[in-house]
Amino acid sequence: MAVPLLGQALTREGHVPVHRGSRRAPDALRAAADALTAGRGVLIYPEGCLPRYRASHDRLPGRLKSGVVRLALSTGAPVLPVGHAGARRVSSGPLAGQLAGWATAPVRRPRVHVHIGPALRLDTSDRPLDDLETALAQAWSTAVSALEGGTEGEGPEGEDRADGEHGP
Repeated sequence: MAVPLLGQALTREGHVPVHRGSRRAPDALRAAADALTAGRGVLIYPEGCLPRYRASHDRLPGRLKSGVVRLALSTGAPVLPVGHAGARRVSSGPLAGQLAGWATAPVRRPRVHVHIGPALRLDTSDRPLDDLETALAQAWSTAVSALEGGTEGEGPEGEDRADGEHGP
């Protein structure tokens, strides 16, 4: 679903629009490659879509598409696998539930955890998509474990808490 004003504002600020299922779809990878060449970072959800389920629990990343691998191979850029858990605690379900979730999140203060795994050089791999899938699953699992553990302070491997506070 296109959001005209938000989409235009994001594009103006350097975000790359993706027009799936159209002749313009390949433009997104070219724009992302240009951004990487210019020294900018690019965030890609390699599943290529938002999951279709509405439950509030976290799930492993879906089946990956090859665009991020093609981008990494063509530019030589490393890939940082990012796993996050708890976002559905902020907002999930039908539109009314999502809006209510966002409106009440400051009061509820749901916990979210993000884990950034070690950089991958996919150009040195025989099976880059499989390697990326494994690294994403590990980053996601680490994020879920840290969130479910309910630990205060630092999570596994010393990363900071998602709420911006630091451990003792």
